[in-house]
Amino acid sequence: MRLGGRNRIKRKAGDLRRTQFITTFGCGAIVDMPQESVIIAGTDYWKNHEDEEYKISEVNLQKLLGIDYFVSPPQKNQFEGENYWIPAFRFPNWMYCPKCKRLAHESKFSFLNNPICGRCNKRLVPSRFVIACENGHLDDFPYEWWGHHGNVCDRPELFIFMSEEKSGLDSIIIYCKNCKQSRSMAGSFGKEALKGYKCTRRRPWLQDYDPSNECDKTARTMQRGATNLHYCINISALSIPPWSDRVQQEISKKWNLLKPIINNANFNNDVLEAMIESWGLPEKCGCSAKEIRGLLEKKIRGEEETGSKSWQELLESEYRAFIKGSDDNKGEFKTKLEEVPDIVSSYIDDVILALRLREVMALRGFRRINPEYDVDDYKTFSMLSRDYKKWLPAVEMRGEGIFVKLNLDKLSEWETRTDVINRYQSLSRQNNFVRVKGTMITPRYILLHTLAHLLIRELILQCGYSSAAIKERVYSTFSEGDKNLDMAGILLYTSSDDSEGSLGGLVREGELDRFDNVIRQMLERSSWCSADPLCIQSKGQGIGALNYAACHSCTLLPETSCEARNCYLDRASLVGTLDNRSIGYFNSYFVGE
Repeated sequence: MRLGGRNRIKRKAGDLRRTQFITTFGCGAIVDMPQESVIIAGTDYWKNHEDEEYKISEVNLQKLLGIDYFVSPPQKNQFEGENYWIPAFRFPNWMYCPKCKRLAHESKFSFLNNPICGRCNKRLVPSRFVIACENGHLDDFPYEWWGHHGNVCDRPELFIFMSEEKSGLDSIIIYCKNCKQSRSMAGSFGKEALKGYKCTRRRPWLQDYDPSNECDKTARTMQRGATNLHYCINISALSIPPWSDRVQQEISKKWNLLKPIINNANFNNDVLEAMIESWGLPEKCGCSAKEIRGLLEKKIRGEEETGSKSWQELLESEYRAFIKGSDDNKGEFKTKLEEVPDIVSSYIDDVILALRLREVMALRGFRRINPEYDVDDYKTFSMLSRDYKKWLPAVEMRGEGIFVKLNLDKLSEWETRTDVINRYQSLSRQNNFVRVKGTMITPRYILLHTLAHLLIRELILQCGYSSAAIKERVYSTFSEGDKNLDMAGILLYTSSDDSEGSLGGLVREGELDRFDNVIRQMLERSSWCSADPLCIQSKGQGIGALNYAACHSCTLLPETSCEARNCYLDRASLVGTLDNRSIGYFNSYFVGE
């Protein structure tokens, strides 16, 4: 990662892993590097994004997002000098000297490269505080405005002191040497603390200001390392047939070069086949150049006719792919049908082992302070660039998983029960979160989502993966989905840009003898919680009280594993309540029916 900026010497700021550019430290995120505090630049400043080597193709996701391709960040330590093509800018720009205590904008310290105090020759410390608003704007904390109680003097000269007589924010004193005014930081984090200070609309990751006339949100004080300062907005898709086979994957790597040639009405077949031969595609794909040319022409037509136009269509196409199965040994999607354990054979129709998976995860944007957004409306989150681009940052990950499909007859019988409907009637009205946007928050979704969480918690204990390594994908019928497709499945999978995602440990747990044990242990553990009876009797836990019987002791997962921010969970949907075990989907396991 390269540290740049106007009138500054470009130099290396530090290293990040490739996946961090898509998740924790994406565009607009503040990162504490060994020597600097920086903000990752927007995609307007990314270099080499036209290099074919770093382009990624995933047809369904491209169609959904309306772009042409994805770009993968470079691997750690892959580039040197000027070739570090993901820039970062120094932020915050306000700093203080730990010796003389002077507090000012970096321009007033007049250093050229490393932030050094000219008076004391000490390395400057970046400000601990910044301000942000829910529209995504970000700026330095207004120390001059705050220290002068809103009335800045003519020649402010600020210093920052730590009082030994007080603690917390009370101990941080902002003092102006010119007018002798002072004020502590106490109260600066209140929601209305900066009322009267107009949001500056600054976007330091783009080195500009929001062109909108004004911001209707009140800026709030934040710690520069606060987790709610940057909520990344990711969206991912699995590679499924026909786009997952070996030929299609090899074609995709050269697709941006081949597409304009094929679209040209005057292109020569012999020239195209010669290009295909020169790239060695026939040897890699095991077919002739002429056959590959035919597939290219079909791909052009296929992109126009197929592909997911919505999140709903994407999930439905993935669900069909798992049900249909694939035995492609050379492709990126291979499955195997496994026997269902006898103890749950009346509840589960299929257990499908995903022996090979490819997932492309893209970064669409981010939010600040409040994580809620509409997955279908880009106006509800901050963009990575000033204007629309035909590409987005993404990473290509591979892994394995276990797909579980519930028995539709048994599920329909359970979800239409009066006591089940009454239990979830109020919860079903609160559909405010990301991936479940458009999905009916019905008893079915709550059951599937909770089952995924409980199985993941059990699999973590059995196969040795870390608590954040296994993720979920819930396939539940949409409110306006395909009337001929009744979805009731979950995918528990790993994916990583290295070998950890496909070591075989998770798939092994899906085999009959081991999955039987996983199911038994999961049902036993979920029947009680160390927080019972409070947990099992709860009618509102977690964010917005969107969970019932689900807490950290029994059901919740790391945020990276859950598709709905640990919401819409209820352990009782599986095992019932203390006074009514029959309300649980797996009720016969406990009541002996």
